[in-house]
Amino acid sequence: MNKLITLLLLLSCVTVSAASLEMKVVKQKTLPNGRPYGLAAGIYFEVKDMEPLIMHKIQYSKDLKTWIDLVQITTWYNSMTSPYWTWDQLPKDKCFFRIIDAW
Repeated sequence: MNKLITLLLLLSCVTVSAASLEMKVVKQKTLPNGRPYGLAAGIYFEVKDMEPLIMHKIQYSKDLKTWIDLVQITTWYNSMTSPYWTWDQLPKDKCFFRIIDAW
């Protein structure tokens, strides 16, 4: 009986929900004559399965060793859309993105 209770407590402690991060690419719109209009090209993130009221950080890295904070986010709900960044606001090189709990 004690083993069963210990197992149930262990399983309840191990279940952790992790937020998922999906990058959305926005392209620049152009008129038929080729002139650009509207919002400049860039990216934003859709974050799902968040814990409400927990601070999360979206970070980027060029080498998967050193991570730099891009933005801190939190919400009352379990999903949200991040701020929008144009390509010139982001690092010039290829990079990786991740989401982590801030604290």
